[in-house]
Amino acid sequence: MLAIAWQYLSGRSVAATHAQRHEAEWPPHPDRVFQALVAAWGETGCDAAQRRALEWLEAQGAPGVAAPGDDQLTYAATSVYVPVNDVQRSAPGRATDALLRVMPQQRPKKERTFATVLVGNQLCALIWPDAEANGHRAALADLCAAVTHIGHSRSLVRAWLEETPPPERFRAVLPGQRRDLSLRVPHRGRLAALVHAFAEGGADWKRPPAAPWAGYAEVRTSEPDTRHGDFDRRLIVFRRVGGEGMASLRSAPNFVSAFRATLQAKANARAMPWVSGHQPDGARFDGAHVAWLPLAHVGHEHADGHLLGMAIALPCNMSNADEQAVLNSIADAFDPESENLTLRAGPAGTLVLNEDEGHPARARALRPETWTGPALQWGSVTPIVLDRLPPRRHEGDDGWVAGQIALSCVRQGMPEPVEILLRPVSVHRGAPTCREFPPLLRKPDGARRWHVHACLRFAEPVEGPLLLGAGRYRGYGLCKPLPADFAASG
Repeated sequence: MLAIAWQYLSGRSVAATHAQRHEAEWPPHPDRVFQALVAAWGETGCDAAQRRALEWLEAQGAPGVAAPGDDQLTYAATSVYVPVNDVQRSAPGRATDALLRVMPQQRPKKERTFATVLVGNQLCALIWPDAEANGHRAALADLCAAVTHIGHSRSLVRAWLEETPPPERFRAVLPGQRRDLSLRVPHRGRLAALVHAFAEGGADWKRPPAAPWAGYAEVRTSEPDTRHGDFDRRLIVFRRVGGEGMASLRSAPNFVSAFRATLQAKANARAMPWVSGHQPDGARFDGAHVAWLPLAHVGHEHADGHLLGMAIALPCNMSNADEQAVLNSIADAFDPESENLTLRAGPAGTLVLNEDEGHPARARALRPETWTGPALQWGSVTPIVLDRLPPRRHEGDDGWVAGQIALSCVRQGMPEPVEILLRPVSVHRGAPTCREFPPLLRKPDGARRWHVHACLRFAEPVEGPLLLGAGRYRGYGLCKPLPADFAASG
């Protein structure tokens, strides 16, 4: 067993997430710790034995992570105005003027945000349970002793090799297993990539490539795993920041189609099957793929069903490399200047999206837990589209329809509901009725597929997002948790 432990000397970690500079990163990504070790190695003379130790460490795979949970932390984001870097002399003038312009008092100031997590004196650690350092332990111990900070230079730490580390809080999972978050981890060749990026230097210096992502799940020792469907609970949420027209649930399929087409235009060969749902030869993709969720104002007294944003749900069976390919496609779809994505859906108007900041005070519909539960009872927000039309002998048979919905649950690995109540309208106020929602057409003959609203009750809690029926990848069949004491028949 090998464990690298550290403690924040000032009681705080200053490090921003990869996508949002004003959002604090927690827990620290293993690759961030590895980069701190590489920096310590470079600053202390690039010892050959230490290099071999780093090359050995990068090949050990994703470690377990021991870190305090959110209930033990305080998040903060402090914005300050600081002088920009030295200003170049852009026009002829007196030498004294040029010198004065590089003084901090004379430089223009720009806003900077320092995303911070208040950790206190609690220990953090990376743990490789099956790793035996053998001849590398002394070199790794020296590297840890030379580490001064992890993340921003204000994140002062002391680090060491720990024989009895705290218990793992997050553990790497295999593709197809449920994950709570994704972390960047070192890999073979990571040291060489960092050295190459540093050696380039000069005006053309670029940041080193990001390390690959690995899925992690929180270690739960007392609670059994909650049953779930095909989709991961880590929703990628986008909030609405503008647009023209009436963007509501009734027009959601139009915006989903626009979003889907935009991602397909940016997807590479690896991401395309996950985004489009089809293989390169046009055959149907085997298994779950990316789904779109319209996030609307529903379920409250004054709810009117207008869109507050959209979300993307990734399937659980994705590998880390496939997930990264899809995430890259999403990033490429957004305008680099405004960081917005404009969806144009013809008569439905336009919808301008921006990646959600994850602020605790954001609208409830933009919080992933609003749609993921877990819960015993669920109610459809958008109608559930039946996989096939009812045979003539079952037309008007609610039992047959409920059976099709139950089968949709079982096919995704969820338990069969103990009760399914069909309704002409959603139990969530503000959601459109079945008649108001655009029908999904069957491809062979253009016939309208049947779609219904329903309430589902399970014998055990089920975790979402719960997407049911034939249109679950295109915004149909989206369900939202209901209170455990909710009476659907009332």
